[in-house]
Amino acid sequence: MGTANTKRMVIGAMIAAIFGALSLFNTYTGSMFDIFICYVMVVPIAWYGYIYDIKSNTIVCIVSMIVIAMMGLPFFVLSSFSSCLAGVFIGEALKRKAKKETIILGTLICTLLNNILIYEVFAGLLDMNLVSEMTLTYQEIQNFMPSLSQTLSLEAFLSFIPLMLIMMSVMEMYIIILFCQIVFVRLKMDFPGSFHIANMHLHKKTGMILLILMLGSYLLMNVVSINQIYLSYAYSLSTLTLGLQGLAFSNYYLIMKQKPKLTILTYIAIFIPMLNSVYVVLGILDIFSDLRQNLLMTLLIRLA
Repeated sequence: MGTANTKRMVIGAMIAAIFGALSLFNTYTGSMFDIFICYVMVVPIAWYGYIYDIKSNTIVCIVSMIVIAMMGLPFFVLSSFSSCLAGVFIGEALKRKAKKETIILGTLICTLLNNILIYEVFAGLLDMNLVSEMTLTYQEIQNFMPSLSQTLSLEAFLSFIPLMLIMMSVMEMYIIILFCQIVFVRLKMDFPGSFHIANMHLHKKTGMILLILMLGSYLLMNVVSINQIYLSYAYSLSTLTLGLQGLAFSNYYLIMKQKPKLTILTYIAIFIPMLNSVYVVLGILDIFSDLRQNLLMTLLIRLA
């Protein structure tokens, strides 16, 4: 028992020391790698929580945060806090064999909390003004597209800040879980299925709700001329989700065609305006048709 406790303490101390070294490295490099480091930090915390109990993991996180606070910059300290929180949650969720949806939701709460702390609560301390940055972005876009103000006012553009924070949180959640999956699978540890975006396939009922939200909000805004921020949120979120479903099908198609390296092109295509609409159409077809089943059956017939 004494040997086991000593090993647990030594591993915990090593994790805290590594985090301290990473914090010092981040400070000396001018915060060039702070976001990436914070993503990676989740993995050892989650692993430690999976191997040992939550009490030991919490103690390691507290010690790590003390070390990081002594050496790190404010932004890195706040991001490290959410990384430790996400690591504790993921480790405990994996130990309890939680469902994939539970892990996604819990990690999303951690990343959303991190963005709220950074951009809202401690924005003054970190010298961050999201409104000013969004205003500057709007002005730069307007320089290339003078007609932008006729279709989208500055006030409407700024009203998308909450939506942007949610989108950032979702992206960070996905990256964190993907890092954990890669490491845990390599270590031959239990992980609830694959979190690759290609496995995303929304239920037809969910797809119907999204389609109604997208079409309904579009008609109310453009035909009935009702200008409400909630309608803009509904349209943006529903369109984004259907677009992600289209992206998922594109990845699924390339993987089934044994061309996984080309999936990087599907992410690049997101930034091409016309292809955004194509992704939405693909997402709708993927939800309400049998595209995946037909593709799988075709592949099985060829292999037979």
